[in-house]
Amino acid sequence: MDLPNHPDVAFEYVKALKECGYRWLLVQEHSVEALDGHGLRERHLPQRLVARNSCGEEVSIVAAIKTQGSDTKLVGQMQPFYEAQTLQRREVAGVSIPPLVTQIGDGENGGVMMNEFPSAFRQAAYRHGNEGVVAANVTEYLELVEQAGVTEGMLPACLPVHQGALCSHTSPPGSRAPPTRPWRHSSASGRAFAWRVARGQTTSVGSGDMRTS
Repeated sequence: MDLPNHPDVAFEYVKALKECGYRWLLVQEHSVEALDGHGLRERHLPQRLVARNSCGEEVSIVAAIKTQGSDTKLVGQMQPFYEAQTLQRREVAGVSIPPLVTQIGDGENGGVMMNEFPSAFRQAAYRHGNEGVVAANVTEYLELVEQAGVTEGMLPACLPVHQGALCSHTSPPGSRAPPTRPWRHSSASGRAFAWRVARGQTTSVGSGDMRTS
């Protein structure tokens, strides 16, 4: 999924997800960046996605990083499994954890899932039992990471792309002057926007306001 890069909207979006009970989200590799503005150094580790609004408030949520492009053929041929075979365990705050490879597809496409996936899955499942590559959903993986002693606060941190640059348009934390914002909206409207996204409705941003399309 993509992320809103306006600081206030990103903050309300992540806040709304957590209020709805979400523990993690899956993001495109290029939709987030390290705190120093560079690309991610560890795309095969879960990250602590930090959203910071124009008032300096922060909220964070665990983000699993989707690598590669969104391609049904890669999923159908079990590309994540073979990518995982090339990786070694990573160390986070002194704790060794396995890397995470995630991938998505856009559904059936040219008969790949119907014709190629079954045999590819059986072959990968057979090799998985002999080569130590474990298949698990993201929630199961994060639970294993927590059991190993790694908490959300220990994970590498990242930001939505360009959020830091947009924050330069606002007043610094602690300033008495009201923040100036690239577009007009109240915190309440930002929260409504986030709740609509969390509920799966399509949203669009107009010039100076927000509306549901």
